[in-house]
Amino acid sequence: MKAGAALSMLLLLGVLVAAAQVASGPSILSGVFTAAQAKRGNDAYQASCSGCHGGDLRATDAEAVDLTGPAFRVKWTGKTLEERFETIRDTMPLGNANTLGDKTYMDILAFILQFNDFPPGNQELVPETAKVIVFVPRP
Repeated sequence: MKAGAALSMLLLLGVLVAAAQVASGPSILSGVFTAAQAKRGNDAYQASCSGCHGGDLRATDAEAVDLTGPAFRVKWTGKTLEERFETIRDTMPLGNANTLGDKTYMDILAFILQFNDFPPGNQELVPETAKVIVFVPRP
């Protein structure tokens, strides 16, 4: 019961953050990356990330984390996309961090978002916009 209440509170918080974000800037729910960017991200992810995080974003390595599902949503909720981008860039690929280039890391982030059912839009996700976009779970 406690877990259900905690999840309900987390979802409510996500909805409130999303509502505030709509008023203050771009919303992750309104398309903050392009389909082409997510396609490039898929290609880069499969080449550089899937060995540990799995082709379906479910970790195949005990040290890796899932990039989809409930644990993913909890870990990412409330963080800006810039924070997520910096974490990915500064730690991945394991033992070879910050080697793919910022554009490629942004593309991978776009792919992760699309895989998790966030809609594409008309503008590519770039570091400047990532600063003000907060991750909220899909309603």
